[in-house]
Amino acid sequence: MTIQQQSMKKQVKIAQRALGLGLALLILLSACGGTNGQTAQDFTITVDVDGGRSVYRYSKQVSVGKFLEDVGIVLGEYDEVNPLLQTQIRDGMRITITRVVHREECETQELPYETERQPTQGLQPGEEVLGQTGENGQLQVCYRIVEKDGVPVSRDKISEIVLKEPRNEIIFVYSEPSETLIPIEGVLTFISGGQAWIIEGITTNQNPLTESGYLDGRVFALSADGRALLYTRSTPDEDDPPFSNELWAILDTKANFPNPVQLVPEDVREAEWLPDAPYTVSYSTAKPRDDNIGWQAYNDLHLAQIDPDSGEMIPSSFQELIAPNALGSYAYWGRRFAWSPDGRYLAWANADSVGRVNLKTGEFETLLTFPEYAPFLERFQGATVWVPTLAWSQDGHLITTVHGPPYADEAPEDSIVFDVAVIDVENGLVVNPLFPQAGIWANPSYSPTFEGPDGNPTYQIAYFQAREPLNSPGTQYDLVVADRDGSNARVVFPGPERPGFRAPDPEDGIAWSPNGRQIAVIYQKNLWIIDLRTDQAYQITRDGQASRPRWSQER
Repeated sequence: MTIQQQSMKKQVKIAQRALGLGLALLILLSACGGTNGQTAQDFTITVDVDGGRSVYRYSKQVSVGKFLEDVGIVLGEYDEVNPLLQTQIRDGMRITITRVVHREECETQELPYETERQPTQGLQPGEEVLGQTGENGQLQVCYRIVEKDGVPVSRDKISEIVLKEPRNEIIFVYSEPSETLIPIEGVLTFISGGQAWIIEGITTNQNPLTESGYLDGRVFALSADGRALLYTRSTPDEDDPPFSNELWAILDTKANFPNPVQLVPEDVREAEWLPDAPYTVSYSTAKPRDDNIGWQAYNDLHLAQIDPDSGEMIPSSFQELIAPNALGSYAYWGRRFAWSPDGRYLAWANADSVGRVNLKTGEFETLLTFPEYAPFLERFQGATVWVPTLAWSQDGHLITTVHGPPYADEAPEDSIVFDVAVIDVENGLVVNPLFPQAGIWANPSYSPTFEGPDGNPTYQIAYFQAREPLNSPGTQYDLVVADRDGSNARVVFPGPERPGFRAPDPEDGIAWSPNGRQIAVIYQKNLWIIDLRTDQAYQITRDGQASRPRWSQER
């Protein structure tokens, strides 16, 4: 190869290297000048936002979202962008941003009260009496509002909360008197229309004992001789918590115009006359709570005597028998207390046990235990506690309802069984069950002692029997009467021809006549009397407002 040929070959190689380097440089410049390998160029982008318009010169081919980020436009959570954020920008593009705001707005509205016209005994035809003033409640209503560029486009309701329940206006109106006319022994009292009533001699002889009304039914106790009535009534301050009350007494129910007197204690959970201690009151108190429970029981017990002449409680007579305490299961709900007829014993009951109080030390002595009823708590979101009722016989036996053992494989606290048990308090003997599967609302009660067929003193037991014993919280009940040993149990009311009792109120109880021949009960919110000699039932009131029958000896 000649020198000339070698020189030409060398020049060709140099040219080839130069061409390759140029191509590589071109590729690199192309990559640096645009996005996704595209050639860089200037874009004119118009943005409409916040009531204004801006024009941008931009040299990158990116998405709308990236472009807005680069030019410093911040988007809210709900803002709408057109075109979509993932769209690639192009020259001459117009981007529109709509500012969208979601917000909540709440307002308070009035809940109007209603007017209830309640038929009431003791009024003349055409007469009307204002029983309770009406007051509107308050309702908080919240909305979710959507605004676009400051203009509301939707308003949707999202919640309603009752801040204050309305208090209905109550007007008492004339009620046709019952035509039922049957003789009764002793004194029968009851509550109707927020008033205390008394029946003497014959059922048509009904008279009011109070005029101001507002009896709350927490306490309604007639003395053993029928001469004195103890009751609680709501406080006059309508802003007080619902539980707040005052303790009152009528010391002479025989007077033509009974004179109620207010006693010292307030916020009373339960109270009764102390047996064999004239004008002496036993009472337990609680602290009102503004929640779904309503109170915090102190579980205390106090004694005090009333001066029958002045109606005032004698300061020196006040005695704290049981100090405030939080002992026992669900102590916030409170214990029941019940004095024996001779005043020798004081029984108590709470959610999982029954016992007596040591009257010398004030200590609680347990006689019978059982699991508390958990489903009842769960059903009412932990606010309601089932506590059995207590009733004494005149010879010192205590009868009560107990939560029985599981029926199948449920946990003890979930047991669907409720029995009636009897306790010989003096000797600590227990018969459990006396009546198996009676039901959660059995509310058993002893009759007064009377002369039996053999001429010897005896007594009977009355209780409510669940028609579906394994569904006792929600089923119907019949009133059953049995001999003192549990034998010869029979349904006396209402029987298969009528609907049964629905969850008989433990505070209403079963009221026996002094001779043990009649029973007063509340059935469908009216007072009924059942004659046990004939098993005939008589409806005594017709206004649908009766409660708390109490029956005592003749004054």
